[in-house]
Amino acid sequence: MGRTPAELLFLTDPMEVELKEPSWFWHSPKKGSPAEQLAYAQGLERAGETKKAVEAYDDLVHEWHATQEALAAQLAIARLESAAGNTQAAYDADIYLLAHFGGRFELEPVLEDAAAQADLLARRELGRRFRLASGEALRQNYERIVHFAPRWRRVPDLMLRIAEIYLEEEEYASAITVCDRLIVDWPAYSGMDEVVLLYCRACRLQADVWRNDAGRLGHLEKLLAGARVFRPTHPEVDQIRQWEREVYLLRRERAYRNATFYDNPSAYSPGAAALAYQAFLRDFPDAPQADEIRARLAALAPAKGAVQSRSAKPQPQEQTP
Repeated sequence: MGRTPAELLFLTDPMEVELKEPSWFWHSPKKGSPAEQLAYAQGLERAGETKKAVEAYDDLVHEWHATQEALAAQLAIARLESAAGNTQAAYDADIYLLAHFGGRFELEPVLEDAAAQADLLARRELGRRFRLASGEALRQNYERIVHFAPRWRRVPDLMLRIAEIYLEEEEYASAITVCDRLIVDWPAYSGMDEVVLLYCRACRLQADVWRNDAGRLGHLEKLLAGARVFRPTHPEVDQIRQWEREVYLLRRERAYRNATFYDNPSAYSPGAAALAYQAFLRDFPDAPQADEIRARLAALAPAKGAVQSRSAKPQPQEQTP
């Protein structure tokens, strides 16, 4: 699809999750061994003391992190927080499992729950006038899952969510980049029509941001054309073609203003104006200003010739004997 306006960095950036460590004050277990502490926490859970059970499980993880009981405790924390509807806490518990207990538990349920919690957090915040979480924080919820499970089958779904949040945040160049990565790396993705439409919408919106840069507009126009060729049977292909046309018109208008800028005798020579107009006609022969520009070129020709004549070096004259 060609170069994109931003670089995709989140897949290679480390997503550190702080390790739970022993603490004599905040996380002091009630029992003297991991097995006894696990049994104690499980008893609280069976008794319906969910909050106290989570605290007891967490104390175990802090005190005896390297044990098998710590893994069981962390899995229990994730399960209980999710069941209680504590979205952020459940997500954090899942991510902790991925970061510090990878390869020691069944991966799919934890990944599915982490993605579900990230979706809940995003739906709760997006579209609200006053948010509790920034767009960056909502994106990072998905980025952490991708970081810790880059080969998971649902990575394209998460990438699409990331692109949607970028679009919501009006960070169109980054949305284009994420979609481009999806198109290149997962061309057979079942949601590709949705990816391509979001990609093209982001290109069109970015064009308004870059409306005074003909070069960048030309790049966006090529991206739209590439998307249309990549997905010629897209159900919204007419809309994509319309966006491509609109970007072309923006570029043509910018190029026309660039050309007329040089038509200023007090600052530029008639030759500079003529070259600018000729370049415009070469790139945009269908422009509505084409006849006007041709007439202006005809008017500029005598002035251009006079300037060239005055600037020519005088020739030595023959000496008469």
